[in-house]
Amino acid sequence: MKKNKVTKKKKIILSVILTVLLLPIVILGIIIYNKGFSHNTERIAQLKSLDGVTDVKTVFNINMHVYAEKYMVTFEQPLDWNDPSKGTFPQRVEVSINKNPRINVMETNGYCLNDKWSKFAFLMDSVQETVYLFDGNYINVEQRFFGDSRPSDMSNESTEYWEYLTSENSANDYHKIYTELSSVLGEKWIAQGTSRGGLMCNTYGYYFPDDMSVYLAYVAPCSDGLDEDKRFYDFVNNEIGETAYGAEEAKNKRDLVTKFQVEAMRYKDDLLPDFEKVLKKNNYVDGVSSGVLYDLVVLESGVQVWQYGLYFDKISTVLDMPENSQKEIKSKRKAIYKLLLKIQKPSDWATDFVAYPYYIGTAKEYGQYYYDFSYLRKALEEEGLGDKLSVSEDMEENFLINVVFNEEE
Repeated sequence: MKKNKVTKKKKIILSVILTVLLLPIVILGIIIYNKGFSHNTERIAQLKSLDGVTDVKTVFNINMHVYAEKYMVTFEQPLDWNDPSKGTFPQRVEVSINKNPRINVMETNGYCLNDKWSKFAFLMDSVQETVYLFDGNYINVEQRFFGDSRPSDMSNESTEYWEYLTSENSANDYHKIYTELSSVLGEKWIAQGTSRGGLMCNTYGYYFPDDMSVYLAYVAPCSDGLDEDKRFYDFVNNEIGETAYGAEEAKNKRDLVTKFQVEAMRYKDDLLPDFEKVLKKNNYVDGVSSGVLYDLVVLESGVQVWQYGLYFDKISTVLDMPENSQKEIKSKRKAIYKLLLKIQKPSDWATDFVAYPYYIGTAKEYGQYYYDFSYLRKALEEEGLGDKLSVSEDMEENFLINVVFNEEE
């Protein structure tokens, strides 16, 4: 009994010590959390008074060391700027107010805000270098028909609204947002974007060259027309990386990526059953055979590696795994498959993909690069694996459209 009393006393003492130690941390957390929702009543009133603004909400401010306030501002925008009678849709804009702003930075990201695309939350909510350089306010625009910036009855399967997804309408969206917010935030502005966001940045500058002091496209892939642009894979297989790494190292990295793709195809027959389970479980891309989709994932994995500059070391590690026994071969096969799906997910071509409107835009107006399997096909043939590809040469034309819109021949 005495021993139990001592044990109980120790537990009480330990609880008191932990409480004393943790209480300041909890209090600090509450303070930080509440500060993350700090807002300016006058600013909210100003934003709500702007033409077209239907809602202003205070949202959590991750970058408190830079931004003093952060709001979600909703504009009601015309579906068709040339004919406002067609109806409207809500467009969301994140407005982050710098503590000492000297300029406004508009992000024409073209995709979704953080709550809709957690994969890129860090990129979209991170402090941009222009914000650092110029102490900027950060205005992140969710492009029309992405995320929640769409009519309430619109779905990706719908055909009712896609006619209004045009570069001209998108540019007018940005112009309206700039015009209204500049009356509150000042007249000095930079527009910036990366990838599709860079393309939209240039598009905005084309239609409204006088809105921004600077249009800064970090990356702006632009096809040479609606027909599939055949320059892309020539560059990826013959030139990419030379500026960053030099000719010799770039070629070594390109060869490394190709070798990884070949090994992923070598094990295709063994991996396809697991791949099909993934497709079925996650309802990825209906109407396209698993073999064709596997080929696509392998082909585009090379693009993903180069686009983000990641995975070179992991690819080397996987390829260097021994194959001296069936157990080792199985382990290597599993590692290749796991890394392949980490690099490139088949869901990127599914109807419910969060960036699905991108494919509508490429089909209607912007164009898309040609899905050229010839380099991969040649590499497979050199290894005696030419029969592994489910994608034949005559399937390559309009390949993306056939996959995304379920028109595989």
